[in-house]
Amino acid sequence: MSASTPAPRRRLRAMAFAGVLAAAALGSVGTAGAEGNPTGRSEYDYSTYQNPERCADQSEEFRFRFYFNSNSGGAWTNIGHPMHDLTVMHIGGSGGGDVPLRYCDKGKGAGQVVGNNSASAYNWYRGYCATVFYNSWYRGASDRIAPNSGMNLSATYNNNKSIDFNAC
Repeated sequence: MSASTPAPRRRLRAMAFAGVLAAAALGSVGTAGAEGNPTGRSEYDYSTYQNPERCADQSEEFRFRFYFNSNSGGAWTNIGHPMHDLTVMHIGGSGGGDVPLRYCDKGKGAGQVVGNNSASAYNWYRGYCATVFYNSWYRGASDRIAPNSGMNLSATYNNNKSIDFNAC
């Protein structure tokens, strides 16, 4: 008899090891689609202005949406981080400058400026509340939108100038 492990036992160990590797691989794939953290601040709004997720039908990174019309209607734009002024985005870079955030080319209000021009909003983030403010730099009257919910804006109806996120 040989001192080595019998063939059936080696095959069983190899299959178990392969199963552990497969489970680990599937576990890491599951986190790849996890939602982004919207609380991070950026010096430039370039990450929003140029990101294709801003106008995507669904986005794991940009999970808040402003709508041009009430009841989640009309043109919309997705947002994925706090923005201190929706009417003046500093995009920096070589083509830098200041531009307003605009609605995507879908529905009534397409191409219009988002700031001071939104009637409703939806927050798809889980565990993060969104606060829409009347003034820039997160000041003034506000509407707070809970996770996984939407609303017609009231305190900031067509007077939305900034947005912030926090854990709730």
